[in-house]
Amino acid sequence: MTFPDYSSALSWLYARNQFAMKMGLDKMRELLKALGNPENGGVYLHVAGTNGKGSVCAALAAMLPTLGVRRVGLYTSPHLVSFRERIRVDGQPVPADFVTGWLNRHIATLEFLNPTYFEIVTALALAWFREQGCGAVVLETGLGGRLDATNVVTPRVTAITSIALDHTGILGDTLEAVMGEKLGIVKAGIPLVIDEPRPALARLAAARIHAVAKASGMPDAPWINLAEHLSSATVTGAVSEISTAPDADYIVPGRYRDYTLPGDLRAEEYQRHNAALAVLALEAFYGKALPPEAIWLPALRSEGARMAGRMQRLQPLNPRYISVLLDGAHNPAAAHALRDHLSAHPPGKRPRIFFASMRDKDYLDVCRILRSLSDDLVFVDLSAENPRALSAAVLRETLDAETRAARETSATSGEGSVAVADCLPTWASLEPLLRAGTADVPGPDSAVFCGSLYLLGAIIPLLAPHYAGLEAFEGLLGETVDGRR
Repeated sequence: MTFPDYSSALSWLYARNQFAMKMGLDKMRELLKALGNPENGGVYLHVAGTNGKGSVCAALAAMLPTLGVRRVGLYTSPHLVSFRERIRVDGQPVPADFVTGWLNRHIATLEFLNPTYFEIVTALALAWFREQGCGAVVLETGLGGRLDATNVVTPRVTAITSIALDHTGILGDTLEAVMGEKLGIVKAGIPLVIDEPRPALARLAAARIHAVAKASGMPDAPWINLAEHLSSATVTGAVSEISTAPDADYIVPGRYRDYTLPGDLRAEEYQRHNAALAVLALEAFYGKALPPEAIWLPALRSEGARMAGRMQRLQPLNPRYISVLLDGAHNPAAAHALRDHLSAHPPGKRPRIFFASMRDKDYLDVCRILRSLSDDLVFVDLSAENPRALSAAVLRETLDAETRAARETSATSGEGSVAVADCLPTWASLEPLLRAGTADVPGPDSAVFCGSLYLLGAIIPLLAPHYAGLEAFEGLLGETVDGRR
């Protein structure tokens, strides 16, 4: 088999068992061995977590060049509009001709070993990073950590971002189980940084570090928990969380020295945590006190340090349309963080919330959280183009059943069902809903798209001709086949 072009190669790749998860890493190791072990000799920073890991990875990739690292690789998932987003070197997406050529060279091996989609993509990424001579590579886990295909590398530092329930059918239905899977990336002698305010979960991290050290006959690796050390630099003294005041600098105590980050570095509190965690991971990678903030802070402020689709604001090119905020909040913990931020920093007086969900997510809880932010909810039905997506019909049926159950158990039986409009992911369907209100016909003054990264991938190409702020996707739009994990 030979692929004549990128589109046909990608179609084959997306047709693989992309949502499969094979227990154990033996198949991934077998694949890499057959490909000449492209992971060998690489310098890696490995990041796991439920929410925020993509943002931490982007921040690390942006800051590493300020330490003198030449050519920085970045591997993230899922992509939004183009497969090439997943694999970057110095911010540039992997070329389409490399993807096609690599698959053509190794198609016989891939067909024989039958790895999963994510295993193939990870191997392809490692091959590109080796070919490019990357001085360091930031790897984001795809799912979990212990059995994730990225967990075949021995990194220089590991990091775990905030933990919440997600993918419960695979990772477990308790926070302890989820944390245990994420901690599977911990290696003997390799520094770990986490951001965990819950003592029970933090103790799991300490136990994991000790267990892997004991098994290898090594001392416990150094580790630090951001949540235990954060303090505000305001006159009110130390606090347990980052101040939400925009002018409040905050102190991030590292292993070698304290670092001062400006309060306006990120508008969202959870993104301040992500930025602080990235700084600690950078220090662990460096192995000594980081240079003065003036060296690396501009990189942390840059657009390159932000992941697309995470609290991303767009402005309309035509005043007839309302402003837009994109956020990938797809589980209750992320939806709570989005609601808390928008409650403190509302995008407008009358926001319209567009959301979508996959069937296997806790979509009812997400819907309740979004409902508390705005009564103007619009469900975007992706089910026609994505077999995993929740349909408007199923959502409506579920909401109606919930309302009936509430009436049966509540004295306030006069409550009506929750009104959730729906639309399709087409410009014809979205355009009327994005129009600004008038004096005669009031309407929304802002829009928020959230609930699924699949939703963002579907609507970004539709919004691009009409909104500023999507320039990073130039040259990446137009792929006609899809596949994400």
